[in-house]
Amino acid sequence: MSNTSLSCAVILAALAIPHSTLAQDEGRRGHPTHRALNIAVHDYGISVGNSRGINGLRINFRDDDLQWVNGINLTFWKARDNYDAVVNGLAVGLVGPQAGQINGIALGLGVEAKCLNGLSVGALASVVTHSLNGVAVGGLATVAAEGDLAGIAIGGLATVVNNDLAGIAVGGLATVTNGDMDGIGVGGLATVSNGSFHGLAVGGLATVTNGHVHGISVGGLAAVSNGNMRGMGVGGLALVTEGDMAGVGLGGLATVADGSLHGIGVGGLASVIGEDFEGLSVGGLASVVNGATTGASVGGLATVHNRDAVGLHVGGLATVVNGRATGLLVGGLASVVNGDMTGIGIGGLAVVASRRISGIALSAGAVHAEGMMRGLAVGGYKVESRRLEGLIIAGIRTKARRSLTGFAIAGYNNIQGVQRGLTIGLYNRARELHGVQIGLLNYAGNNEGVWQWMPIVNAHLN
Repeated sequence: MSNTSLSCAVILAALAIPHSTLAQDEGRRGHPTHRALNIAVHDYGISVGNSRGINGLRINFRDDDLQWVNGINLTFWKARDNYDAVVNGLAVGLVGPQAGQINGIALGLGVEAKCLNGLSVGALASVVTHSLNGVAVGGLATVAAEGDLAGIAIGGLATVVNNDLAGIAVGGLATVTNGDMDGIGVGGLATVSNGSFHGLAVGGLATVTNGHVHGISVGGLAAVSNGNMRGMGVGGLALVTEGDMAGVGLGGLATVADGSLHGIGVGGLASVIGEDFEGLSVGGLASVVNGATTGASVGGLATVHNRDAVGLHVGGLATVVNGRATGLLVGGLASVVNGDMTGIGIGGLAVVASRRISGIALSAGAVHAEGMMRGLAVGGYKVESRRLEGLIIAGIRTKARRSLTGFAIAGYNNIQGVQRGLTIGLYNRARELHGVQIGLLNYAGNNEGVWQWMPIVNAHLN
């Protein structure tokens, strides 16, 4: 008989195994038989049937208790129990190969392995229960059920890793890792990491990280980190981090950091920072910082700082600092500081400080410092403080409840305490004058007799 005839006979004999034999095997799963026709020398050759193993080509209808194959393992039906098998080479199954370890290439409707090192392509799914190193593709899903995944995983609907991922994961609908993710994660709807994330995460609707983010996180609607974020976060509607943010945060409607922000935060409507801030914060309507600020903040309607602020702060309607303010403050209607202000304050209607202003205060309306105004103050309506020091200019009146030291120009200069310097106005009044008054009518309470009330000029120079 020729070699060709012998080969054909071997294959036909293998395919002609009675179904009754298979039925018998179903009833004794715990005691598999290893019936096979082997054309081999020292386990090198061809095996047809349920052999324990071969170095070469192995063809079997349904594997049960396979031990090893170095070469090609070709099967037609789902294996009964192959979780101790090691296949080095090519594993092909019409339904799908199953093995404890596959080192090489696995192809089928569904691929199932404890460990896979190489390439797995499942028309429906690729499932690895322990660890995957290489490339896995599943028409519906790629799943690393218990262990880590290192390499590339692609699932038509989803890629799920129940431990750590190092590499690239792509899911048509979602990519989910229940451990850390290092690399690139892409989900048509969402990319979710229940651990920390290092690299690039993209979700058509959202990216969600329940640990820390180090890298770039982009969500069509939202990018959310329940830990710290280091790098860049972009959310079509919102960027939210429950921890600190260092880098760049962009939210179509809002950027929210419940911790501190060191870098840039931009929100179409609002930028909100729960703790300290260093860098640039921009909100289309409002920029709100609940901690100390060092840098620049801009709000279309308002900029609000609930602690000390250092730098440039601009609010379309108002800039509010509930602590000390140092730098430049601009409010379309008002700049308000519930503490000391040092630098330049500009308010359309008012510049207000609950303690002192040191520097320049400019307003078309009023400048008010509860404690002291020192420097240059210009108010279209009035300038008032307990103490005024420097150059004070007001359209209607100035008022110093305790003292004026310097120069004041207004329609009415009302110094309820001590004046040291020069006042110019229509009516100048000082309880105690140590300087000069120039106006239509001038009153100096410490002058005697007719010298208390003087037109044009009044003085007390000792």
